[in-house]
Amino acid sequence: MCVNMPTNWMKLKSVQLSRAKESEGRGKGGGGGATTSRCRRTKDKDYAGLVGCTSLAFVLYLNTLNAGFVYDDRRAILGNADVTEANRPSLLLQHDYWGTSLLDDGSHGSWRPLCVLSFRLDYQLGHGNAFVFHLTNLLLHCLATALVLLVAHTLLPPPTTRVAARVAAALFATHPIHTEAVAGLVGRADLGACICCLLSFLVYHRHMQLRPHASSLILAIVLALAALLSKETGIATLLICGLCDVLRAKQQRRQQKPSEADKHRFRSLSILGIALLAAFYCRLCLVPRPTANFSAADNPTAHESCWWTRTFTFLHLQVLNLQLLLWPQNLSFDWGMEAIPRIRTFWDWRNAFSAAFYGTLLTLTCKGLRLLLPSLNYVAYNVASIVLLLLQRLGGSSCRAWQGLICACNHQLIFGSQINIKRNSKCSTENVNSTLLICIAFLTLPFLPACNLFFYVGFVIAERLLYLPSVGYCLLLGLGFGQLWQRYRSSRQRRLLLFCLGLVLSAFSMRTVQRNRDWLNEEQLFRSAVAINPPKALGNLGSVLSSQGRYEEAKLALQAAIWQRPTMADAHYNLGWVHQQQQNYSSAVNCYRRAIQLRPQLAVAYLNLATSLLTGNSSEEAATVLLMGARLQGRGVRDRKAHLEVRLKAYMQLASLQRSLDKRERAVELLNEALALPQSVAQRAELHQRLAVLHAELQQWPAAEEQQQLALKLQPTESGIYVQYGQLLARNRSRSAEAEMWFKRSLMVSPLEASVHHHYAEFLEQQLRPEEALVYRLRATSLAPHNYALQAAVADALRLLHRLDEAELWYRHAAALHPQAAHAHANLGAMLQMRGLRQQAVACYRKALQLQPGHATSRINLAKMNVNIDAKT
Repeated sequence: MCVNMPTNWMKLKSVQLSRAKESEGRGKGGGGGATTSRCRRTKDKDYAGLVGCTSLAFVLYLNTLNAGFVYDDRRAILGNADVTEANRPSLLLQHDYWGTSLLDDGSHGSWRPLCVLSFRLDYQLGHGNAFVFHLTNLLLHCLATALVLLVAHTLLPPPTTRVAARVAAALFATHPIHTEAVAGLVGRADLGACICCLLSFLVYHRHMQLRPHASSLILAIVLALAALLSKETGIATLLICGLCDVLRAKQQRRQQKPSEADKHRFRSLSILGIALLAAFYCRLCLVPRPTANFSAADNPTAHESCWWTRTFTFLHLQVLNLQLLLWPQNLSFDWGMEAIPRIRTFWDWRNAFSAAFYGTLLTLTCKGLRLLLPSLNYVAYNVASIVLLLLQRLGGSSCRAWQGLICACNHQLIFGSQINIKRNSKCSTENVNSTLLICIAFLTLPFLPACNLFFYVGFVIAERLLYLPSVGYCLLLGLGFGQLWQRYRSSRQRRLLLFCLGLVLSAFSMRTVQRNRDWLNEEQLFRSAVAINPPKALGNLGSVLSSQGRYEEAKLALQAAIWQRPTMADAHYNLGWVHQQQQNYSSAVNCYRRAIQLRPQLAVAYLNLATSLLTGNSSEEAATVLLMGARLQGRGVRDRKAHLEVRLKAYMQLASLQRSLDKRERAVELLNEALALPQSVAQRAELHQRLAVLHAELQQWPAAEEQQQLALKLQPTESGIYVQYGQLLARNRSRSAEAEMWFKRSLMVSPLEASVHHHYAEFLEQQLRPEEALVYRLRATSLAPHNYALQAAVADALRLLHRLDEAELWYRHAAALHPQAAHAHANLGAMLQMRGLRQQAVACYRKALQLQPGHATSRINLAKMNVNIDAKT
């Protein structure tokens, strides 16, 4: 019996090959087959659904175009030199998302150069206008909605593919969880990762139909890497593509020989695996530390000492993320601090929801994995067939002829035939199961890097992080709606389904529009989160109100934030700043000291503490505080650029303080120490200018000129440096001609700058050339007609030339520009007194005393005129 087995096997093999050719011929002729039908359905574009869903997404987010830079947008865009300055493009690969070096101990480690590059292009296109950034985000969301529709058409099974795909895309377009990613500009990273991921999936799905052509495979890998360069969640793209290839193996085998199909599939999956490992390796090499050091306020659970508390809480976070997808009513810009109470006991009722969630997810996954079992059996059968064919060719007509093996071919052939019959009978169920598994993969795999289960991240929950996982959620709902649409065929039942869908879409749309308004400005955003995260929201709200000059409201908000969380260093600092603006310096000092105690690396607190101490004549203590702030290394600070700027300001303020205390040598030492800090060209030029002034005051003329020339080399087009150089040389009478040359150069550099003409006029007056000086003073006033100081300077110049009538007119102009300035009225009174207009002069002096009762010049001149000063004035 065994001798006849190879012959029977060859006959059955020829029958299988003939059937495969017939099936391929029917596919070419349009007769049908699951894969051919799917290809035809994919090519049949759903233009109505595409236009409808993208239009819906566009209309819902139109009100975001009026928004500005909110919350993290300021630091990621306006405070990021990689965006606002013409830095080398290669620096994008060396810096994180916020413009900090990846090797810096304060870096987040978030490497997203493609997103930062898009910010840079928007900044150059719109010259920093927020409208361009928001328009780009809106268009990207519309593109993502269109891609979700195409992916749904590719994945969701017939015969309700079109209905289910439209439902999935409409849910994606309207879901309120996307507001943070679309309305918040830093959500650009999530938008880019989602778009590249969906494009990569579509291209790879095309590659599965065109194998063995490798161009689409290469393009899919490039798009997957682009998703990774947009955000770290893009690493899941290659996993999703590989899973789809494994689950759709049977459809590919219908068009090719089993051995050939498996060979090409194995090659594609191998290339995907190599690309995935290479991406992991490169990503970890670029960022030596796998995690950044985040504060307890950002992720308090990660700093919890109890292992059970961390485990139970992090497991429950996924339930809360699902809750945001199911019921997106309570949304917040931040979920840190105590917004989510930690689970400290096994008997907490929230653990039951966690168990139900993971149980349901496991059940759905197992249901989808059932598809893999018959696929694996079918692969084993194909491998056995190939091996038997090889044995037959090597050893003759009997498989016994090769090493005397006993063959069980008949059993395997029967088993393989049963698998084929069973596979054809359950094709529809398997399609649903495979789609279910891919939808779950879209939902879970992109979320794994930020779930806090494998390693800790700098947040508890981030709504924008759900942008890509929501694709899987919407596809699942679309799949479910399609199954219901297929089951309930009566018009009444389908109208009920459409009614329920309309309610959901209407509710989502209204919530989206409402939530978009919260992202228009920071005050509305922070007020909307007071109920969810009171300390963070109130602290940020107080900062915004204080920047608007609403100090009493800011004080109430900051005090409430401190009452909620007494260890917030930022809140103490902002409250101290409010007290300082209200000239309550003793309270400001206490707040600054508390902020420094809570966060010793907060350099700006040292700077403002010194300012408040100086108001109380505590010069020595202020100098000590400034020196401490100037020398702070800033270990672990997030915004390295802002920290360095504050240190530089502390050095400059300390040098000015030492200069006022007649310690100019010490001031020179401090400024030289400041030159060692990383700084911009403008900041370094300012330091050289300050050093030049100090050296000049110390009569160190060569050193002063050297510093001035260094400043000129750094900023050769800055007119202020030329003016200062001229002033420096004018101190030496023998170099007056050289000084005048530098003043004239400043006029050539900035002919429309009023201050340049004003300083040149002062030089000419020092050279006893008042007529020429008047010409330049008049030019200065013509360039800045509303500048009080320039108007008064022209009046003084006319008075010195004894042109009293004209001088009186200019003094009146100056007083009109600055009516609340006592000295303006006193100057006009002195001019009138010189002209013998006694009554008008007295009226001007009395006006000056009304504005400033202790004005000395007015009192002296009234006494000279023998006028009794009214006690009330």
